[in-house]
Amino acid sequence: MDEQQQRDVAAKKVLEAMQAAIDEGVEPDVVKLVTLSAAVTNFVNDYGEEATAGIIESLPEKVRNGAFSQPSADSNQDGGDGQ
Repeated sequence: MDEQQQRDVAAKKVLEAMQAAIDEGVEPDVVKLVTLSAAVTNFVNDYGEEATAGIIESLPEKVRNGAFSQPSADSNQDGGDGQ
């Protein structure tokens, strides 16, 4: 399995676990915050606080540049220009 396939499988599993918690009555915002917190904790445990802080410092620019965005059904229907 190549790296992209591994990422796809991992993302699918995480999203399924998040949805399972929501299905059991956990508020979606709680699930999202706990998932983010668990990921950061995992990074700190594996790489240390300084390295993790460096990774997190790079996130705002990546978010603003669309690295985590997925096309919505609405943007596909109207050409993505919002009009």
